[in-house]
Amino acid sequence: HAVTFAGLDDAGGGRLPFSWGEVCLHAGGASVLRVRLVRTAADSVTLSAVDAAGDPVLSAGSLVLRPFSPDQLAIAGGRTAEQDGLFRLEWTTLSDVPVTDPVPVAVLGLTEADALGLAGTWESAEIHQDLPALAEAGPLPGVVLAGVTTEPGADAAACAHEVTASVLNLLQEWLADERFEASRLVFVTRGAVAAEDGEQVGDLAAAAVWGLVRSAQSENPGRFALVDVDEHESSLPALPAVLAVLAASGEPQAAVRRGEVRVPRLASLASGPGLLPPSGPWRLGSRAKGSLDALELLPFPQAAEPLEAGQVRLAVRAAGINFRDLLDGLNALGWFQDKVGLMGGEAAGVVLEVGPEVDGLRPGDRVVGLVEGGFGPMVVTGAGGLTKIPDDCSFEQAATIPVSFLTTYYGLMDLADLREGESLLVHAGTGGTGMAAIQLAQRLGVEVFATASPAKWDVLRSMGIPDDHIASSRDLEFEERFRAVCGERGIDVVLNSLTGEFIDASARLLRPGGRFIEMGKLDIRDQDRFP
Repeated sequence: HAVTFAGLDDAGGGRLPFSWGEVCLHAGGASVLRVRLVRTAADSVTLSAVDAAGDPVLSAGSLVLRPFSPDQLAIAGGRTAEQDGLFRLEWTTLSDVPVTDPVPVAVLGLTEADALGLAGTWESAEIHQDLPALAEAGPLPGVVLAGVTTEPGADAAACAHEVTASVLNLLQEWLADERFEASRLVFVTRGAVAAEDGEQVGDLAAAAVWGLVRSAQSENPGRFALVDVDEHESSLPALPAVLAVLAASGEPQAAVRRGEVRVPRLASLASGPGLLPPSGPWRLGSRAKGSLDALELLPFPQAAEPLEAGQVRLAVRAAGINFRDLLDGLNALGWFQDKVGLMGGEAAGVVLEVGPEVDGLRPGDRVVGLVEGGFGPMVVTGAGGLTKIPDDCSFEQAATIPVSFLTTYYGLMDLADLREGESLLVHAGTGGTGMAAIQLAQRLGVEVFATASPAKWDVLRSMGIPDDHIASSRDLEFEERFRAVCGERGIDVVLNSLTGEFIDASARLLRPGGRFIEMGKLDIRDQDRFP
């Protein structure tokens, strides 16, 4: 904002940083800076910063600034696509793809030898295990392909660390060796980007590679390229055409879907599936039930109406989402027979205003609780459903508490009358309600048994549940496993969310006079149908 003192015109609205160049950090730890800005062109300055002793701290050989106007910052109120100034990434299919003979290429085995089968697209492509082997093989082709892929089901975080480290090392070796200056290194992935509506990223490690290589591309234009393919049989054969496009146009990245070549382009946010907020208060909802594709940002004028007695106006900072929200939004599965409310039943935020007869809350308080229509920036709700957030709890953490813990508390305390020293079986113990039930039961001094899929057993162990109190929620073995621990005494309370034979097995574990608490609504039983 100090660039106006360097003689740059404010262009009628102001200027914002657009591009930095030749940035260098000379030293760290300075508590005071003296900064000098020098205009070098109509839209750029140089910057140098020194500490109190005059020693260099930071310098930038170029800072280019772009003008903006207030109209470009307005994004709501029904503005047109040309006015909103917001853009999204759209993968556009190229209608004119040149037909060329396959160019000579070499294939680099990065994670394993040609795991994507790239060499099969070229009759004479050779596979090299590393860059030294490639350099020693003779004259280098203009394009070197490196396939990046990970095994399905592998640990995503571990793979991302391993693969990005390998790619970073390859990038550095490529740039450091003068023999590769005339060649272009093209990374080929599968499922690293979502190049069409509804598509999911299938290889998270490869997606991380895209981010890393994009950074290298910005620092070394023309040296690297990215291509993502799908599993369609026509996609790999389209690679020669993709390379021709990259060579002719200088495109840094492309995607192939069902044999079609796509390149990224900026498109107006208003023209795509993105949601633009209307003027005034809004909420996330749907006018047409049955699909999450029908979600809209709907006007929510009730959030701005005068408060009635006992009401609180809340600025939402985080909203919890649970299974009920999804079913409320869809309202197509017929699982709920009761009233379907607005999406967003729990939220955390800051009190903006309190109505008459509200005690204990005031503007500025951090609160969390039950609301209706909480998927938006503002909501009005009853003060009785809110409580203050502890100082060491974030808004995001607090927003996950109300529905799961209140549901659990009602089921275990009000309905089951769970008491200290009793035993409790929690099905689906790693779900939101299941974890809340385990924590509440442990606080009461209750012996807890829990089921979950075997992949989630470590979560139960981390909550202090011993191995002989853990079983799978995918089969009926839990009955025999838990019977060996509790014996003829049986279990006092079952908190159930399963169906069919799982209900029968759980009921057989109950002691005489035990209590069976049902969380789901798919297999309702009466007492006469219990074993």
